[in-house]
Amino acid sequence: MAAVFTDVLFALGAGLALSRGLFPDTGGAGEFLAPVLTVLALSCANHVILVLLFRASLGKLLWGLRVVRVTDAGRPRFPRAVRRWVTGYLYFVLMVLAEEGDTLGEACGLRTVRRRDLRS
Repeated sequence: MAAVFTDVLFALGAGLALSRGLFPDTGGAGEFLAPVLTVLALSCANHVILVLLFRASLGKLLWGLRVVRVTDAGRPRFPRAVRRWVTGYLYFVLMVLAEEGDTLGEACGLRTVRRRDLRS
């Protein structure tokens, strides 16, 4: 859960700051839409691009976790990483309410493991 919390703080904090810098005087729908789209874009980059490059999002890197394929512990591929990111948004609230923190840990054929366990 610490990695998830770190990723949420990163996406919200950096996304809102970046949105304010990129779109300082948006009016109307832009007041809501620009920050939301910026937060989603940073979240996608964090959970898809970083997972493809480093096998972990920022929060997972900081907490010593990695994302691997369930079948062979190999690197995640783009379609699964995207599906896992979307699944996280769809089921995050349900997982928190059900107190099932590890449910997303094996979503879409990907699993979150400790980095030290991956070495063996």
